[in-house]
Amino acid sequence: MLQKKLKRGSSKWSVGRKLCEEASIVLNKIEPPRNESISVLLKDFINKKGGRVAESRIKLRDRFSKQSSQIQRKILKAMLHASKQDRIWAYNRLNYSWDGFFFEDVQDLWEQYHEKECGTVVIKHFPKEYVYDNLSALDIQGNYTNLCIKLIHHTKFQIDKERLKEDFVFYDYPEVEYLYILAKSKSKIEEGEATHTLFNQMAVFINTHDTPPKYLGNRSYNLEQQIEEMCVSTKHFDFVSGILWCMGELGLVDELIAFEEWDNMVRIKFLGSEELQYMGNAYSSEEEKELWHLFLQTITECLPTEYQQLVQVKYSSTPKPTKEDLLNNNPALNSLVEKLGLEIVRY
Repeated sequence: MLQKKLKRGSSKWSVGRKLCEEASIVLNKIEPPRNESISVLLKDFINKKGGRVAESRIKLRDRFSKQSSQIQRKILKAMLHASKQDRIWAYNRLNYSWDGFFFEDVQDLWEQYHEKECGTVVIKHFPKEYVYDNLSALDIQGNYTNLCIKLIHHTKFQIDKERLKEDFVFYDYPEVEYLYILAKSKSKIEEGEATHTLFNQMAVFINTHDTPPKYLGNRSYNLEQQIEEMCVSTKHFDFVSGILWCMGELGLVDELIAFEEWDNMVRIKFLGSEELQYMGNAYSSEEEKELWHLFLQTITECLPTEYQQLVQVKYSSTPKPTKEDLLNNNPALNSLVEKLGLEIVRY
């Protein structure tokens, strides 16, 4: 194509011909893509002396999700009996998509290597009695919460709440982690216990968050935007949403309704406060902190008395505005007063 566009015999034609010849040589050296069957890839993967283990491993993993369950079993079987990195890859898939077909393989591998990733599969999917019999080997860093979920109903197992401080699966406070264990294990809970945990944790939150956070957990947090959209809520706090999820899993409908009413009370009191009206709509960095303190103070005032006493930090509220302050902060209203010749009545 390039040669046809150039005049024959010209210097450009010669250069173009040379480029085409070089391109043809390069293209002839490139092998067409190989679309080997899974069976061929498995043979190459198992044959350690064939030189194609790494290449076949990549292709088997890439094509795994699109295979039938029967083919996936063959791939997982090969991975489980290969290198440690291959076993870990297989463990991770079995952990989230368990297949009892591999029970004996996983059991043999666990008893042979005691790999943490294999132990995760054992805790989640093996019989409760087997897990308890292997408790000492399975009870390693990061496993305690999952062990509690598995063994909470075992007659010989007792949860040590102090140990919930070691590692956190759900939330970084032991009381909330314990609720998660109860929720995941579909256990029973005493009436009011979840609400007690929620309000107790609310006091902890108020004591430890003096400045407005930019993020809570992995989510951004913007109180000013909530005010603008009239959707201020303590449910935006990550620990609150987590506890509410636990309540839902535990079927605590009455406690969920009661908290919804409490949260709505906080919203109405905060948005209707004279201090907030006085601050207006544009906030400086210092006013953002005052706004946050006002919100925490409102939450504290709405807490039941026993939880108010747990709040160690007392935030001084913005002085309540006078009528003159409100007028000065609202030019439109001030203009209307002057236009109508109204008089401010002082009490």
